[in-house]
Order: sequence, then structure tokens, then C-alpha cells
Amino acid sequence: MVGEHVAEGGGEGDKRKNVEQCKNKIDNLKKRYKTETKRMSESGSESSWPWFKKMDHVFGDSAYNVMSSAAKGEEGGENGGGGGGEDFGDDVSLDSRLALESRPARRSTRLITHAAPVSNNKRSVSSVKWKRVVFKVSGTALAGSSQSIDPKVALQIAEEVAAASRCGVQVAIIIGGRNFFCGDSWVSATDLDRPTAYQIGMMATVMNSILLQSALEKLGIQTRVQSAFVMPEVAEPYNRLRAMRHLDKGRVVIFGGVGAGTGNPLFTTDTAAALRATEINADAVIKGTSVDGICDKRNNTLDKISYRDAVSKGCDSMDTMAIQFCEENAIPVVIFNMLEIGNVSKALTGEQVGTLIDQ
Repeated sequence: MVGEHVAEGGGEGDKRKNVEQCKNKIDNLKKRYKTETKRMSESGSESSWPWFKKMDHVFGDSAYNVMSSAAKGEEGGENGGGGGGEDFGDDVSLDSRLALESRPARRSTRLITHAAPVSNNKRSVSSVKWKRVVFKVSGTALAGSSQSIDPKVALQIAEEVAAASRCGVQVAIIIGGRNFFCGDSWVSATDLDRPTAYQIGMMATVMNSILLQSALEKLGIQTRVQSAFVMPEVAEPYNRLRAMRHLDKGRVVIFGGVGAGTGNPLFTTDTAAALRATEINADAVIKGTSVDGICDKRNNTLDKISYRDAVSKGCDSMDTMAIQFCEENAIPVVIFNMLEIGNVSKALTGEQVGTLIDQ
């Protein structure tokens, strides 16, 4: 476009510029302007380049101020420092200068629109305690007052997980399956083979995972279900590196088909949560239940307790094997009531809620 403007209205004879020459002029001007801007910000002096004010008007110096000095350093690295650009000569026509003005102006607008989200994300991330969290959802609590899954509870959890995700928290979820099938109860009632009963319960966790995924996707949160069972139609096979990649991209990952976190029966989903937290380098495990936390002898909810005290007192809210596993790997655990509105987002962002189990 610049070449066409120059060809139509610029100069005579050998003074006319072709398209490639115009592109080179533009690139040189950009490099010179960035170099002058950087030098001025470091020295605090005015520019002696006679075309600086004109380029400042065209390229929009305010856009670079919004982006901050860090962004300027990135631009400088991209262009290799960009020193020694050429000046406009008298042989460049007025039409070509006008064409140059129209093109960089759009670039300036793009820089301004991209600057705001970066600063907002930084503020959001700085306000949370943990970057990556494994959220263990109790199947019993998920049922609410119904026999399978309460839609109100599922939507409430999805909304609060979505809010925490938008604040910069990387959320991985493990869901129990007791709301659909409890292996222990079935074994006690029918004397069914225990591994078989637990495998049925593991399939129930996949059902819960798909339901919660649907609720999160409705809220605009990209969600992936990874199952230890091979179910390609509804879930990805579990892959540790892929799960971490999803989390880095801001997606919520739900681990389904978990008995021991590896698709093996005879282990609880609490143990699965501790195992997955270790595998994906999570900063904490939070378990949402229907109780407020761990209570003392007077039935008062404790704000904080050590791993060993939680095990010795026989914590009913979480499997002691899972607590010991978290202790070995120095992963804090939070047990809280997820049915109370606002508790899930508070726990995910690290606010005081329920009982913290730590060193």
C-alpha cells in the first residue's frame, strides 16, 4: 500500500521509490524511533533527532508508556537493538509520509488494547496464595439433598471454581463417586468382591466429572476430563505432562476414573488427590465436604492443625493415608464446608476457611 502511494504521487525519474525501498524506510524509522525512546527513558534527555516528534505522533509514544519499561525491553530484543536508522530525505513525497502515518497508528492502538489485560492478570495472580491447587470434591457433598447429584450444588461449585480460575489459580479437580455408588456399602450388604465394587465406584467418578465439566464449560471455562479408564468418547487418557500443560493454559482439569489415582481399586479418592497433587506439583490439596473442618473435643472447628495431630485424632473428614502422603511431600491440606456459598473460591485462593493441615 505504501509503495502504491509513493508510485502514484512521489517524485520524478530516479527519485521514485519501489515497494521494497518503502518497506525498508518504514523498518528503519521504527528501529530509530524505538532506540530514541529507550535512550530518552534511560537518560531523561530530549531527542536530537529532528523527526522524533513526528514519529512520536505517528507511532504513539503513549502506547509505549502504558506497556511499561518491561515491554519496551521485549520490543528492543525483538528488533535486535535497532540502532542507526535512516532519516527521511527530501526525496520521499508527502503522499508516502501520509501512508506511513496511517499504518503505525493502527499498531499503536493494538499495543494499548493489549496492555490492560497484562496488568490485570498480574494483580489477580498476586492476590492468591497458591498457584496450582488440587480440589477434592466429596461425592456425598455433591449429592446435596438428592440421591445422585444436586444441580444447584454442581452449578455453585462450577461458578466458584470459574471465579478462582479467572483470578489465576490453576485448578485440578478430583471427584468422589459415593453419590452414585459406594463400594464399601455394597460389599457390606452383598459380600461382593471388593475390587469389583470399587471399579464400579470409579466409573461413578467419571459420571460426576463429565457433569461438572459441562457446568464449567457453560460458564466459559475450558475444561478437560482425564480418566484412568480408557474412555476416548468422553475423556482423555490420563497423562501427567498433558495435564500440566492444560493447567498452564488456564484450563481446569478433572481427573475421573480414580480409585487410587491410577485406576486401581482399594484406594480412596482422597489418596488419589494426594497422589495427583504430587505428580502435577500442586501447592495444596483442598477437600470440600459437608462439614466445617476438623473439630476439637468441644466441637469447635480448628483453624489449623499439624499432620500428625490430624492422624492421631482420627480425622473422619479425610483418609489418614492421604494426609500422611501429603505430609511426606510437604503439601498443605484444607478441609472445609463447600456447601456454604463462597467457601470454594476462598479455599482455592488461599483465604482462611475450614481447617488447614500443615507443618
